[in-house]
Amino acid sequence: MSDRYSNKTKSRTRVTRRRLLGSGAAAGVAIASNGFGVFSPALAQARAIRVGVLAPLSGVYASLGTNKNNGIKMFFAEKGMKVEGKSIELIIEDDEAKPQEGMRKARKLVEQDDVDVLLGVISSAIGYALKEYVGRVKKVWVTTGAAADGIFKKANNNPYAFRSSLSVWQANNPMGSWLSEKGYKRVFVTGADYAMGREAIEAFGRDFVLKGGTRVGEVFAPLGTSDFAPYLAEIKRANPDLVYSSHAGSDAVRFVQQFGAFGLNNSIKLAGFGYLAEEDTFDAQGAAVLGVYTGLNWAYGIDTPSNKAFVANYRKLYNSSPTVDSVAGYVGAQVVWEALRSLGGNVPDQDALGKAILTTKIDTPRGPVSFDPDTRNVIQNIYIREAVKDGAETHNRVLATYPSVRDPG
Repeated sequence: MSDRYSNKTKSRTRVTRRRLLGSGAAAGVAIASNGFGVFSPALAQARAIRVGVLAPLSGVYASLGTNKNNGIKMFFAEKGMKVEGKSIELIIEDDEAKPQEGMRKARKLVEQDDVDVLLGVISSAIGYALKEYVGRVKKVWVTTGAAADGIFKKANNNPYAFRSSLSVWQANNPMGSWLSEKGYKRVFVTGADYAMGREAIEAFGRDFVLKGGTRVGEVFAPLGTSDFAPYLAEIKRANPDLVYSSHAGSDAVRFVQQFGAFGLNNSIKLAGFGYLAEEDTFDAQGAAVLGVYTGLNWAYGIDTPSNKAFVANYRKLYNSSPTVDSVAGYVGAQVVWEALRSLGGNVPDQDALGKAILTTKIDTPRGPVSFDPDTRNVIQNIYIREAVKDGAETHNRVLATYPSVRDPG
């Protein structure tokens, strides 16, 4: 099932045939008739710019996909669903976070819907396959997720694929340096037993050990572990001064809760990959999350006009706090819109669009964003954060900023 979202979606009852035909700026907008949108053949050459969005909207990652789409829709709505006078239409597909379904939906968007650009994807498994596909069919794709390091490397650089979100390395490598400089010496590492969980630990550990730290133990738990007691007992026996974790989602909720219930937070500092302590886990984690250090490319507490405006507008629109996924969707849309703006609202060809994205340099709620020509991976700030009480809510405040972090690829 697909969802089409455009300026006409928000105000169909106010679009009349007379107003449509009387406005040159309305070229390409669908005429509303009996609730159905029909493109005028006479205006076919000036149809709306079509942005194909892939996100998991069902299954275990549905909340993440919804947050991404909230950010995407919010940005384009702020621009009136237009760029340089041209209408923008979003065609949203549920990829279910499954490679086979994700690729089926991607082919549908490219080969049937004839989208001008692809945006989205959370799953790294889909990301690997989609990068090969867009290189073959020469269709520009900007991913708002797919964080696995191997997708965007110098060895597989592709002029049609861009990552506007982050790599696992970017978020975790600075944490190794920062925690070492804070004086932590003995670390026990733990995380989810799959590729990305181990990538995060490896990226953190490299600089932590180089700067004099020691790894005193490690344990990786299966995804979906409900009882961390055996792993926490092993941590307690090792008696480290630091635990670094790559757990995320419901695993992060349970790990942080049980870490606190074991009393380990009284003598051991807990830190980790940003998803260990994020806006969408705080309510469930409760007091146990306070004081946890994490690294990520965004924090609720970034003290800039751009981020403050984003947070305020998001809360007003959706009546909830934004998450890092919300921001990822927003920034991905911002990248696409800025590239389209630089081309005058036209897509002369996919090579021109790719070059426009590659040269994009923008200020975002996350800070400055640009792209590395050697990898097409984003260059951006990474923030060291601490979960703290902010009135009645819990949010991440910024402790340190690593500017313009570039994945080595």
